[in-house]
Amino acid sequence: MAQRLAAEARRAEIIRVTRATIGDRGAAGLSLRAVARWCGMSAPGVLHHFSGLKELMEIVLEERDAEEMAGVMAIFERGAPTLRGFADALVRYLSEHPVETWHFDVMEAEAVADPTHPGHDHYLRQVVRPIPIAVELARREYRDPERVLSVLSVVADGFRYRSLRAQSVPDYWNEWEPVGETVFRMLEPWRL
Repeated sequence: MAQRLAAEARRAEIIRVTRATIGDRGAAGLSLRAVARWCGMSAPGVLHHFSGLKELMEIVLEERDAEEMAGVMAIFERGAPTLRGFADALVRYLSEHPVETWHFDVMEAEAVADPTHPGHDHYLRQVVRPIPIAVELARREYRDPERVLSVLSVVADGFRYRSLRAQSVPDYWNEWEPVGETVFRMLEPWRL
């Protein structure tokens, strides 16, 4: 059984363990009981801290997104202040966390396809929420920033989908490098 912790500490521990377990092993069999088992608790014990699995997953995914963006920005700030520099920083961050990235990508594919999945709504919101720094850079560098961002979004989605079909953790950076070079060369005529 789990050791006794203050309510906020227990809540943080549930979030941390849920994210770490999905990141290390994937989300197969994701349920409130599975989360409780991962945390050494009962399902009612988890429900004491969250209204349900959906609320827990929303928090896990929001925190992961925020941490990922902070990591990407830390890499970006050391590199070229361009849209290409941002894209490269994003892929570099993913390549530093390949197993977690791949497991969460697998879960995203499952969640988008299943309206009952606790992460479904979160992932659908991500489709319509552009990354502000990418929008700013595209506006600064390209005549048709929306078109550029649309192309990059399709490339990123295809890149991720290919790794899901391969059913293995990709070498994100080495797979991105030639693709990124080709895509940004193709975008060159649209530059300001």
